[in-house]
Amino acid sequence: METHLAKKKKKSPPRTTDIARKIWLAGIGAYGKAFTEAQGSLAKMSEESTRLFDDLVAKGEEIEETVEERGKEIAKRVKAQDFSIDDRIKKMRARLNLRQERREDRLDAIEHRLSAIEQTLAALAETARPPTRKRPARKTTAKKIPAKKKTATRKRST
Repeated sequence: METHLAKKKKKSPPRTTDIARKIWLAGIGAYGKAFTEAQGSLAKMSEESTRLFDDLVAKGEEIEETVEERGKEIAKRVKAQDFSIDDRIKKMRARLNLRQERREDRLDAIEHRLSAIEQTLAALAETARPPTRKRPARKTTAKKIPAKKKTATRKRST
């Protein structure tokens, strides 16, 4: 039994410096592993972002082509039609129901009413009498009554 006890005594407790060193190395290992995984994820994301960017560029080019084609079609239609400003204004008035004739009719009606009012005023001016002058009222002078003189009051002696 002594041999068994001797073996137990030979194993000394681990040193604190060894434990601290192992903790330190475990931390560095965790950092290294995280760094390696992050690099792998970054590389993967970089590849995916490049692919995504290329896809977006291709889609943008498709849209640009479609817009250019539609723009050319619209330009051809505009060139084919004669768009003068006066024609556009007439069309807009027709859409809004603001025809030129209606406006002229309204102006004629207003002018007719105005001339009727002028004739009425002229007729009233001819029949009206000129205003009579009123004579100013006579001024009456009031007699001035002299004010009573104030007398000094005497103090009574008691």
